Amino acid sequence: MQDSQYYLECLRQDLEHKVGRTMKTPSDFNVLNLEIQRVMKDSPSTSTLKRLWAYVPDSTSRSMTTLNVLSRFLGYRDWQHYIENLMRSNRIESSFITSTTLLAANLVPGDIVECEWNPGRHLTMEFLGANRFRVVSARMAKLQVGYTFTSMIFSKGNAFFASDVMNGEIALGNYVAAEKTGLTALRYIPVTK
Repeated sequence: MQDSQYYLECLRQDLEHKVGRTMKTPSDFNVLNLEIQRVMKDSPSTSTLKRLWAYVPDSTSRSMTTLNVLSRFLGYRDWQHYIENLMRSNRIESSFITSTTLLAANLVPGDIVECEWNPGRHLTMEFLGANRFRVVSARMAKLQVGYTFTSMIFSKGNAFFASDVMNGEIALGNYVAAEKTGLTALRYIPVTK
């Protein structure tokens, strides 16, 4: 199943859950439409909702406006925010990373990586080489200044994983940050020569 079809199936399930009924009859679509109208000033028509469920034949693609409105009805900013939430909630098991990404393989020793995540957490790390980093500053994070770890990729909007975390000679194991909401900021500062 293509990602877009899977996203649409999740959207349909979430809408059915929100209104407490499956969309099987014309009256089900009327109830959904009325519920959306009660909450939102702009609402897709009942026939648009029927096409989304393939209740009636349709050869057109889904309107981004419709997907944005339905996503807002579910409590998200827009369709993209809805999809990002699906990814974070592990309802999507795999996908290509399309957000800002830094690969350790592209760094040189001395490069700095800064990342932030909620609530108010911040790490500044120096690349040591061979996928190893040293924490040079930390705010409200479990990784502390001086800790070293291995990481291969940093991706805004996704969780951050550190393996082989060391505090001097003491092995601390593996670590994950921003597991639910993903990194909110990611910056790269190249070493000055």
